[in-house]
Amino acid sequence: MAITAAVFYGFIPAFTLPIHGSDSGNAEAMSNPSILFYRFFGAAVMLGFYMLLKRRSFRITRGEAVTLIYLAFLSDGAALFLLAGYSYMPTGIATTIHFTYPVVTTVIMMMFYNEARRPATIVATCMAVAGVAGLSWPSENGAVELRGVVIELISALCFALYLIRVNRSRVRSMDSLRLTFYVLLFGGLIFGGDALRQDSLEMVSTPRQMINLLLLAFVCTVVTNLCLVTAVKRIGSTTAAVLGALEPLTAVVLGSLLFSEVITLNIVIGIILIIPSVIIVILTRGR
Repeated sequence: MAITAAVFYGFIPAFTLPIHGSDSGNAEAMSNPSILFYRFFGAAVMLGFYMLLKRRSFRITRGEAVTLIYLAFLSDGAALFLLAGYSYMPTGIATTIHFTYPVVTTVIMMMFYNEARRPATIVATCMAVAGVAGLSWPSENGAVELRGVVIELISALCFALYLIRVNRSRVRSMDSLRLTFYVLLFGGLIFGGDALRQDSLEMVSTPRQMINLLLLAFVCTVVTNLCLVTAVKRIGSTTAAVLGALEPLTAVVLGSLLFSEVITLNIVIGIILIIPSVIIVILTRGR
């Protein structure tokens, strides 16, 4: 289940790029807020039906609603900046940089929450920084713009803050499906409201748009969340998190196969540094 979740998360670029605005010649391109509105709101509807079938409670308090809206903003930020980075670098690199969020989480916990500074964690952080630098290093076969790296690091920061706040807020003991449902629902409404404010909410007008949006909502959001919840219960959160390393690997392979993204020596070195650094952090914190 954890492997399925990680691999399907890696499919996000595969279902996004065909309708993404990074290709100026794509007549079916949609804005990022529109893509994310349909993905999150559609996933919330699907997950809501699943919860109804399982007779799970939807009840939340007013205070929990406020916290969930705040968490939705953080989750939205992570998703929005992840997609924004696709315009400045190959999707495999973007996903790999975003995958540094466990390292970012650990650094924040050490700086602001007095978490123990373990030597292994410090080494892993240095490896992650070196890995990001390697991915960002100019090469003849594939250009990576600095602004894209910054955007993806902001995406990792948003998701790190999301994880920290989930575990340190009034919803930390909430049923995981209910929490995910409301984060997706509020997140979708936020993107929808933002798109309407900018008069940029685009209607789904082609079969290609419909298919990719449905796959994003169902495969990359609903299925991944259900698989991850099941995996955590069966094998524990630490093992599930380690298997999550398949996400950037999947994105890199699919980017090369589907979109002819070049895998350079810099990319290989960056991945070799980043993925082990994340695994070290996860294993160290899981003790």
